[in-house]
Amino acid sequence: MSKTPINEAILAQVLHHIRNGQLRRCIEMGLEPEILAQLQQPSVLSLLLNTPVSWCRVTIDGDMVKKLLIGAQRSDEEVRMIERALRLGATTQMLQQFFGLSPQDVATQRLMMGVTARRGRWREFSEEMDAHLWYRWTHLMQEHQVELEDSLALLDIAMLVAEELNAPQDTKLDENCENLSLAIIWHRVQSWIKEGLYPATGLPKRLQLVSATPQRVIPPAVIPAKGEPSL
Repeated sequence: MSKTPINEAILAQVLHHIRNGQLRRCIEMGLEPEILAQLQQPSVLSLLLNTPVSWCRVTIDGDMVKKLLIGAQRSDEEVRMIERALRLGATTQMLQQFFGLSPQDVATQRLMMGVTARRGRWREFSEEMDAHLWYRWTHLMQEHQVELEDSLALLDIAMLVAEELNAPQDTKLDENCENLSLAIIWHRVQSWIKEGLYPATGLPKRLQLVSATPQRVIPPAVIPAKGEPSL
């Protein structure tokens, strides 16, 4: 009569929990209190240990295995990018889209970093702020030669803009800048791309500036007919 390795491993774990007073864990494993009491008898332990019949089942959480493998393969640069995005106010949906993090993963990461998720509706910002945001984004896009198809590079540019706008007051490029989260900036950038405003030059259509000084209209010169006096 041969032992079943899985029976032996599970029984050893159960006995470890019992010795440490962790009876609740034994119950969660599927052992009722009456059976736990019987495990104090050597004959019962011998029966469970030496039976060739498997009295427990082991299942593999495939999704969890994949997450662990993906996490292990994550580069240090990607980890830093995730932490940077969280600090700047990225949404759970953004982190799921770019890095494949589940809502639980994002919540755990926020807890570890001490970052609180922003709640409530996004506030509206001024047209002046909108124009400033457009200028900084397009300038950085051209400076770093980022293509629209490169989503991670796009995110990196949006984070650069967010870092500028959330910098301490004495280091901001513009003292009138308002603090905007990465989520708001990313939403605005995506709307510009969707509307086809980039890579066109100039400001977005709704941000076109109109001179406050009225322009004097000069009528075209009139060429007098032959024989008529000129004006």
